[in-house]
Amino acid sequence: MLGEWLLNYWATIITTVLGLIVATAVSIPFLSYFGLDAIAKPLFFSLHFVCAQVPSHSFYIFGHQLGLCERNFSIYVSMFLGSLVFVLSKKRMPGLPWWLWIFMLLPMVWDGTTQMFGLRESTWILRIVTGTLFGLGNIWFVLPLIQKSLDETSTLQQAR
Repeated sequence: MLGEWLLNYWATIITTVLGLIVATAVSIPFLSYFGLDAIAKPLFFSLHFVCAQVPSHSFYIFGHQLGLCERNFSIYVSMFLGSLVFVLSKKRMPGLPWWLWIFMLLPMVWDGTTQMFGLRESTWILRIVTGTLFGLGNIWFVLPLIQKSLDETSTLQQAR
């Protein structure tokens, strides 16, 4: 019974988790602005598990840092929106070819690597664009692949 429920709602669960991460990141500066640091600080700390939260690479609202850096914020927002489209399309979104998936990952690899080795400093625009391509590429490649595997498994089990 639980297994069947998970098979039906796995993509909705992923979308909800991604949405909660984005909502948490955005709520932190608002909570801090309204003096609710007792709530904002633990939330900010909890997001440190998915983001380094470098202040110079982060957006600020009302002078308070978002819970995710610019690149990770764009990754999670694009993954949330991509997974939302997948769920709303009733899991019929066609998968991304592997070569296009790799192509969408390469800009972030280039941007992050050249910055890490001190060859140049990335800008917020590059972090947003490369993060968005990375997030969309991953979600667009992985979710349809998972659905295809689940559909094939279900078909095999029904044939038995």
